[in-house]
Amino acid sequence: MSRHARSKRTEARRLYLTGELQTSAEIARRLKIKPHTVGEWKHAEDWDGLRLRIERRAAEKLVEQLAGDRVNLNARHFKFWDVIGSRVVATVQKNQIDPEEVRGLDRLAAILDKMQKGQRLARGMSLDGLTEEQIRAEAAADTRAIVDVFIDLVKQHVPDEETRDRIARGLYEHAPMQMDGEEEDQDGD
Repeated sequence: MSRHARSKRTEARRLYLTGELQTSAEIARRLKIKPHTVGEWKHAEDWDGLRLRIERRAAEKLVEQLAGDRVNLNARHFKFWDVIGSRVVATVQKNQIDPEEVRGLDRLAAILDKMQKGQRLARGMSLDGLTEEQIRAEAAADTRAIVDVFIDLVKQHVPDEETRDRIARGLYEHAPMQMDGEEEDQDGD
């Protein structure tokens, strides 16, 4: 095989494995060669298998990185809490609990708690192990429950049916609660 053909074959492989181009026809057009030739190279070198292994390894590396990030973050948070715990123990051991020092430690703990939550959320980590989809579903259910309570209260305390209907329509227009496959209730019932 000539050096020129070898370089085209290498470039064709690179284009396919990186996902820059998806089909033999696209690669052939780019490199000005026959699609059949690209198809033969793809089959002979098992580019699909190579691509799968590359993607699998990339996914494994990402999982390893995320796990490492979580471990490092948890280790840092543990150290911060250890400092606060040590100060609490030192305060108790003095047999003189200074209310001002206790308030300072409480404020420091609250700041640390907010910092940790912010860091976890910024890294896409949940605070209680729920997935983003579960969190969204719970939030939607909570919102729907609040709307239902509000509509029930309007029904009980607003005697005019037309006013009740206008309130319900306005609520649905400004905060639609329609779920997948669920019919939107326009009459407030």
